Amino acid sequence: MRVGNRLNSTIVRARMNRIAKTRTFSTKQQRTKKSISGSSGQSISQLLSKLNANSGKTSSAAQLIANRDQTLLYSGMETAAERVEKRLGKFLKTDGTSVFDGEDEAKVKENVTDHIESFVNDYNYLMKRLTQSGDSVDSNFAKKLKNYANAENKELREIGITINGDGTLELDEKKLKAADISQIKKMFAGEDGFAEKVSDLSGQISKYAKEKVTELEKSNVTASSNYNRYARYTNGTQNSSSYYNNGYYNSKA
Repeated sequence: MRVGNRLNSTIVRARMNRIAKTRTFSTKQQRTKKSISGSSGQSISQLLSKLNANSGKTSSAAQLIANRDQTLLYSGMETAAERVEKRLGKFLKTDGTSVFDGEDEAKVKENVTDHIESFVNDYNYLMKRLTQSGDSVDSNFAKKLKNYANAENKELREIGITINGDGTLELDEKKLKAADISQIKKMFAGEDGFAEKVSDLSGQISKYAKEKVTELEKSNVTASSNYNRYARYTNGTQNSSSYYNNGYYNSKA
């Protein structure tokens, strides 16, 4: 009986030990699951923050690029408009210093021809910038320039200037040089004529383009500030994530 009792006691103790070990293992499993769940939640949260930060950074970078392109476009537009206005101003002077003034007719004709060639180049550059911007105000400016040219289409043709479908001008140098100086003067020195209208409008375009450049430069400052802020935030998130992955997670592995 004593041997039997001892055996029974041994079996009971063994069973109790197994039960205790099973409970301990189950508790450890539950703790491990909670730890992993909590870690995963933290990691996902950080990942979302990082993605949001990168999204803001990308948006700001895209804005900077768009602003840069627009700034270049309007800077070119401003310069071209100023050149057109200045070039036509030399035809429109009435103080004896106009390009039409001079005793040597051959030199006057050569000077006038050179100035018209330069005017056409500047005018075409301006027209292309106006049609490229996509801005409604610029489209209206381009429409007015076309209307001014179309209104004088016949007279411009007579001195070698034709109007293309896109509103730009095409110059026939031979025809211009062969044209009578009085015909040219009528187009470029007449009061309230083609040259005067284009000159006045070019002044308006130059002013508007300058205002747009200033506006874009202010927008660049804001976009640049946002870009840098998002970059710092993203770097901070990355460092935190790196610390978490390399430190905390590995220590728990």
